[in-house]
Amino acid sequence: MNKQSFARSKNEAPTKSQVLKLERSSHWLLFLIGCAVLCCSLLMRSPGQSLVYLPGYGFPLPDLCTSKQLLGLECPGCGLTRSFIAISHGEFEKAWKLNPASFLAYALVMGQIPWQIYQLSRIRRGVLPIEAGWIYVLPALAAGSLVVQWAVKWCLPS
Repeated sequence: MNKQSFARSKNEAPTKSQVLKLERSSHWLLFLIGCAVLCCSLLMRSPGQSLVYLPGYGFPLPDLCTSKQLLGLECPGCGLTRSFIAISHGEFEKAWKLNPASFLAYALVMGQIPWQIYQLSRIRRGVLPIEAGWIYVLPALAAGSLVVQWAVKWCLPS
């Protein structure tokens, strides 16, 4: 491809089929991530309060929180993996103790599955997916709730 044709292709608007192809890829990715999180939280186990085990694996997974390892301080997301496992296994009190904001984060992740199916069905029919600004409020609320619960944990005496 020479410079002129490259410049011309950069200035042209993408066709609807190109946009749909790109959208299809991103919506499939989000759908698969939601499914993977759900499957992992159903298959993993977390006996007690701090260990996480993969199915068929006899050793606990290492603690991956860099803040906890380097500073000795929990981050706003500490306990999310164990909370997701607890929610998937119906242990709601345990999930609340690990990270109260996990319920909103869990609902957001699980909500991705039907939402992405809907978006993919639109794309399959040749209709552009819904793009609205309000959709970004939900992840912002989840992130905000993680920070708020973290701050409350540090302010309240144990």
